Amino acid sequence: MISTPIRRYGATILMLLTFAISGEVLAKTHTATASQKAPAVKASINKVSSKKEYSRNSEISGSLPDLRKYPSGTPRKKAFLRTVMPYITSQNAAITADRNWLVSKQYDGRWSPTERARLQDITKRYKISWSGNTRKIPWNTLLERVDIIPVSMVATMAAAESGWGTSKLARANNNLFGMKCGGGKCNNGPGKVKGYSRFGSVKESVQAYVANLNTHPAYSSFRKSRAQLRKNDQEVTATAMIHKLKGYSTRGSSYNNYLFAMYQDNQRLIAAHM
Repeated sequence: MISTPIRRYGATILMLLTFAISGEVLAKTHTATASQKAPAVKASINKVSSKKEYSRNSEISGSLPDLRKYPSGTPRKKAFLRTVMPYITSQNAAITADRNWLVSKQYDGRWSPTERARLQDITKRYKISWSGNTRKIPWNTLLERVDIIPVSMVATMAAAESGWGTSKLARANNNLFGMKCGGGKCNNGPGKVKGYSRFGSVKESVQAYVANLNTHPAYSSFRKSRAQLRKNDQEVTATAMIHKLKGYSTRGSSYNNYLFAMYQDNQRLIAAHM
């Protein structure tokens, strides 16, 4: 006959063996389930990364990503606009801030040292001669030059001049607007397009283009037309200004007609990225 203590010990051992076997089965089941789910997580991560792939190069270096890998048409246009539009809107925002400040100071006779320094900086950037005398500020020239270029117009010209970012000039020089260099100012190295301005980033290219239209004597009539719109309390739009841009291309008015047609064809797409 088996005594009661021995039966108790046997029951305890049996129970421990059952727990051990069950734990092993559960561990194997958990491992198998985790291994089955792992590829799905990895695929999801890759999918998210691919969405942002177009902007990696521009975010890191400020240069254009290689847009030739996108199919021509809407996919490439969208990738181009996603890259350049933030720089265009940012540049116009900075100009608007300066312009609004100038308007607020136009009839204010009090100027602090900080305000004088800011005005001096603006006149320097916009190539306006000013003696520093706050009683003789060239307000007409200032307000004629310190003004925006319509975002849609800048985007259209960038797309037209760079082939939606695929031209060699855009890829090698970060030059989106076909801007030439001269007077010994060219600084092109190996692999760069000679005779054309070279920029360190897309942002610099946009800044140079806007500064060119706002300061160069060749575009004086463009600025006067814009000032007239302001005087008449009318909005400065791409529709109003594209045909006012004279002298940008040797093609003359046919170039403006081409730009306007391109703007109309892509107006909704551009607006969606503003």
